[in-house]
Amino acid sequence: MKSIRQYLLLGLFGALLLSSCASFLISYVASTHEISELHDAQLIENSRFIEGFLNQKPHKLNIEQINQALSQVKATHLEEGEDFNADAHAYERKVAIQVWDKQGKLILSTPSAPTHALSPLQKGFFQQKSGKHTWFIYTHQIPANHYWLMVAERSDIREEMLHNILFSMLSGTIIAIVMIMILIGNVIKRGLLPLTQLSRAMQERDLDYLQPVKLTNNPPNELRPVLHALNHLLDRLDEGIERERRFLADAAHELRTPLSVLKLQLQLASDATTFEQKQQGIEDALVGVDRSTHTVEQLLTLARLEANKQALQRDAIDLVSLVQEVTAALYPLAQQKEQNLELDYQQDLMIFKANRVLMNVLVRNLIENAIKYSPSNSSIQVLLKQDDNQLCLEVCDQGQGVPEEDLMHLTQRFYRHEQSSDTRGTGLGLSIVQKIIDLHDGKITFQNRPTGGLSVNVYFPNSLN
Repeated sequence: MKSIRQYLLLGLFGALLLSSCASFLISYVASTHEISELHDAQLIENSRFIEGFLNQKPHKLNIEQINQALSQVKATHLEEGEDFNADAHAYERKVAIQVWDKQGKLILSTPSAPTHALSPLQKGFFQQKSGKHTWFIYTHQIPANHYWLMVAERSDIREEMLHNILFSMLSGTIIAIVMIMILIGNVIKRGLLPLTQLSRAMQERDLDYLQPVKLTNNPPNELRPVLHALNHLLDRLDEGIERERRFLADAAHELRTPLSVLKLQLQLASDATTFEQKQQGIEDALVGVDRSTHTVEQLLTLARLEANKQALQRDAIDLVSLVQEVTAALYPLAQQKEQNLELDYQQDLMIFKANRVLMNVLVRNLIENAIKYSPSNSSIQVLLKQDDNQLCLEVCDQGQGVPEEDLMHLTQRFYRHEQSSDTRGTGLGLSIVQKIIDLHDGKITFQNRPTGGLSVNVYFPNSLN
């Protein structure tokens, strides 16, 4: 379908033409039947009228005088195909009357009647072919003298009337179809005007302008879902572009300094005169590469979370089992710093609906932060609790803690408080954790422990209760 307007016009024209043809056919059949009924009734009426004059005994009828009068009419009657005078009519030659006696002798006839009997001497309706035309005859026997009265008319009378009626109907139908199509074309054009306005608005808009589309007039109800979907698509596209811009800006912000430092370290290693200096420069460069790799991974994780927030797949997972797996995977990292990693939970199963991959990222970030900011020979506690309404994951470290005024800023992108300046990090870990929590309708709180360190509590609604 190349054009809605063309499709509607052709469809409506086809439907209108089909219905008009069906109506014309029905009218033709009905008109033919009604015209036949009307003329048959007229033949009967004429027969009764003539019978009123001829319903007498034979000796009381002056047949010769009637024939003489008919002969005078016949003498003034013009030949076939010529015009008639003012007292005549073209239908005169198409109507005939005959009177036959009971012996089969023609007694009376009109000038237009043939010399032979139009029908058998029997009562009823008959049709007889004579030349180019067919005669419709009504035959009736007069009671007083038993004469056979035949009243007839040629078929072209009925055909002409039927043709005139059908021509009038067909002409009116064609004119009506043309007028209706013109009106429908204008109505369709006006009805599709909002689509034209929408198309023009989209064509004239700049590629970087992704604000919602607004039509000058109030859009019709049928177009509102399209307009809503289009504006929703523009919003998502704007979010995607903005997300890419943030990712590029974040990457540039976070990688500019590490790359500069990495270049400097490699230059120092290249200019070093001793093997130990070269080895130290290479080791420092490798540490910088690891940090840059971690930064990129964190940035990509955050970008994926922002991109997939509308399509989050949730499955029933066991929080205890998941935390056990992450704790076991990070245990060697805690051993390197001679830290004690403890896991404590109230019950063996804590089932709720969540995205397993994202929950793995959340738990890993929290425990990695606790390991990173806790000193050597310290303990890190991971606690799991459950009540009727929510699940709680608590991670406690023995680090320096966070100033109270900085607690509310910990989940901001790239935020790192002053006491963590001597610890390598990107400032994105807790931002990713906050995004995962938002996707799961949870919340997070931070609290400095009286004995030192930071306690992070994450709460999730118990979706299976």
